Amino acid sequence: FVSSVVVTGANAAWPEDIADIKSRIQIAKAVMLQREIPEHVNVLVAEVAASHGIPLFQDAGGADRPISDSLLAQVTFITPNQPELARLTGLPTDTDDNIVKAAKSLQGRGAKNVLVTLGEAGALLLAHDGRILRQSSFPVPGGQVIDETGAGDSFRAAFAVAFVEGHPLQESLRFAAAAGAIAVSRMGAVPSLPSRQDCERLLKDEVVSTMAGEANCSSSDKRCKVGSITDSAAETSVMPTADSKPFSLKFASRLNSMAARPDLWPGDSNVLGWVARQGTVRGLNVIDFNYPQHFTSAGVDALKSATLQAGLEVGAIGMRFPDEFRLGAFTNPNATLWRKAIELTMEGGAHAKLLGARELVVWSAYDGYDYPIQADYHKAWSNVVEAFQQVCDAHPDLRVSIEHKPTDASSRFSIVPSAGAAKLLVAEVSRPNMGITLDVGHCILAGENPAQSAALFGPHLFGVHLNDGHSRLGAEDGLMFGTVHSTMALELMYWLQQINYQGHLYFDTFPHNEDPVREGEFNIRRAKALWQRAEGLRAAGLGHLLAQHDALKALELLEQRSEI
Repeated sequence: FVSSVVVTGANAAWPEDIADIKSRIQIAKAVMLQREIPEHVNVLVAEVAASHGIPLFQDAGGADRPISDSLLAQVTFITPNQPELARLTGLPTDTDDNIVKAAKSLQGRGAKNVLVTLGEAGALLLAHDGRILRQSSFPVPGGQVIDETGAGDSFRAAFAVAFVEGHPLQESLRFAAAAGAIAVSRMGAVPSLPSRQDCERLLKDEVVSTMAGEANCSSSDKRCKVGSITDSAAETSVMPTADSKPFSLKFASRLNSMAARPDLWPGDSNVLGWVARQGTVRGLNVIDFNYPQHFTSAGVDALKSATLQAGLEVGAIGMRFPDEFRLGAFTNPNATLWRKAIELTMEGGAHAKLLGARELVVWSAYDGYDYPIQADYHKAWSNVVEAFQQVCDAHPDLRVSIEHKPTDASSRFSIVPSAGAAKLLVAEVSRPNMGITLDVGHCILAGENPAQSAALFGPHLFGVHLNDGHSRLGAEDGLMFGTVHSTMALELMYWLQQINYQGHLYFDTFPHNEDPVREGEFNIRRAKALWQRAEGLRAAGLGHLLAQHDALKALELLEQRSEI
């Protein structure tokens, strides 16, 4: 049992505003708050961090005072220990079920993720999507608890580091558990704090110890888990096998592809008929509509009814600008048309919310140019930035994303042509609801690796469009996912897992000659299989090889697992 006395001192002497530190907050990778400083400071810091999309971790320790719903809604993670959770909620936390109920009560007040530390019992994370992740505590190095002071701080700091580096939640929890175990093996608060190397060493030792224990088990002992590991030894965590957890992401597919092969479909050949046809694709969960394209012949009520009858839900609205914007939508040099493009996009956002969608994806075939000495690049870029700022501000409750593409028949050079340009755009728009939709075919056209782009985007990756192509000059093939660049597709799935991607997967394909229903089902099977194979590679130690940039060993691992 640890008892602490708080002497506030300078911590209580904060000014009324935080103007002097705003610039530091805006460039931070993460912000961690605790409750030994005045609450108004936490509120002001949270407002700045949230407005810039910076992950915010709120420790519940320190002063025993209520926490406002508005602050809860701004933080990314609220991180109480078990007694603090009871104080914050007024609910019992004496059992696992009660801990979950108390955590859900905080989510009911606006909290996104609730991470509860449980001492020697480990930790429990109630994620924003409803998942409950549990992490057991690590064996204490040396076998003896010396001092528990600072163990929770070590755990939370290590979790924050792993999270902002893009590691999945379960891996972040394991890294944090290693830090907490090391902290209690040492005396003092600050002296007990572990280094990254300390944590990675303990994780590696735990993997080897676990596998040695499994090797010594008899085949009849049900407590044993039979595993294997390559001679690359250990990745820094033991991941479950591909078969041990269900596929959690949802699938959508290009609605216009349902117009293909009408001879195979007895229903109507219009938007409502396409919705009905898409409902016959086994494994499909989500439908994305284009605005205004799909709304010209059917209203919101008709689309909503057709979606429900098809057993689907609306995931996103994609903008498709009409021909009057041939000189540009968000880049149009005519101020009237530029304003009209913004207003049309805002209308698309309003329709998204009417249909229950969570995302607005902006792709304009016209935002670019064809010739050298044609466009004012500075003005075009600033117009795009300002347009996205206005759209994000008009719909703060929607995730707004740019779907970048290097070239198109309508504009041979795009103003946002690459992953780097898209990332820069998100930074300059500087809104928490601004992100990026990655299209595999567009990456291939740009000569970019989709997996590297996904890793670069991290938490700003709002959407993924899966397809494939031969990357022949001027062609976007829209082929079935993973059929041409299969290793790239496998690596993309690996990195979507690494950055803990939470959106849905949309198949942006063009089945001109194929049955679009069977083509959609093939894409779903292909994506699930590649996802499971990527999980298997993580468990086999691929992360360790990537950290060494060892191409040959990585390829040999793929060869051993018959991936190539």
